Amino acid sequence: MTAAQPTVSIVLPTYNEQAFIRDCLDSLRAQDYPAIIEILVVDGGSTDATRVIAETVGGPVKVVDNPRTSAAAAMNIGIGAASGEVIVRADAHTLYATDYVSRCVDVLFETGADNVGGRMRPVGATNFGRAVAAVTSSAFGIGPGRFHYSDRREEVDTVYLGCWRRETLETVGGYDESSLQWAAEDQELNFRIRQQGGRVVLDPTILSWYFPRDLPKSLARQYQNYGVAKASTLAKHRSLPTWRPLAPAALAAAAVLGLIFGRGWAKAAVPAAHALGCAYAAIRLSDDPGVAPHRAFVALEVCHWSYGVGFWRGLFRLLSGRGFDRRPLGQR
Repeated sequence: MTAAQPTVSIVLPTYNEQAFIRDCLDSLRAQDYPAIIEILVVDGGSTDATRVIAETVGGPVKVVDNPRTSAAAAMNIGIGAASGEVIVRADAHTLYATDYVSRCVDVLFETGADNVGGRMRPVGATNFGRAVAAVTSSAFGIGPGRFHYSDRREEVDTVYLGCWRRETLETVGGYDESSLQWAAEDQELNFRIRQQGGRVVLDPTILSWYFPRDLPKSLARQYQNYGVAKASTLAKHRSLPTWRPLAPAALAAAAVLGLIFGRGWAKAAVPAAHALGCAYAAIRLSDDPGVAPHRAFVALEVCHWSYGVGFWRGLFRLLSGRGFDRRPLGQR
């Protein structure tokens, strides 16, 4: 960018992030973009030291209350409180390259897109976390979700986090706080942008590093919720942003039908075939010396089955007239 650089507000939703918040804020404060006027930590009532840590950082960091607690509400509150011409969304589980904001703004104005972002680059901090990182950076593990592994600039259905002109967010009405399952808010916002003729652009030179779940139980909960989240988007729009959720949903449905109607070995045919595919993929992923094949196998199985089951759970909620959970369990 040249002399007339647009001002930027960074919005960072938080809830009980004391293990990550200091490093996250340090990386945001180290940005080389000169026109960052504020980093708004929008806290949903943390019961740990998150707020205390953020309040002691100083500089452009300001803590804003989020009495509605959800990430979608945090973004709307942050956007409303922000003064910048450009809004950059951040996540506490992520570290940012020093030129992260610079690249976001450059790509936003170079492409004329409505939202831009980089890849979701996971970095495992434990043995299982490294397996999760490998799995969620592969096409077999994650499907055709380009923002997980693309190495070229391209238009996509969604990106990790995001960077927008303020007027774009105001035009689409901000984030949906009322009708979506938690964690659906980013992809649903991008869905609305694209429905209105907007463009979402992925650029892999926008660098950040995300810390994924490092236990099978927490990974299963995350991916089951992703499935429910896609069903909540379907409930709102009567359409899906992408066909990706249908693959794990079909896997789960085929397994149940085989168990009910199959005979003999056919009852287990679908899980067995899937396990063989996962075993082959896990061996390929273990070419990385930090990834053990048995852990990659477990991560693949957990991601696929949890997502599929979650999608069906979401559909049953829709058909039974039940609402969706706007906040994670710990935030209710």
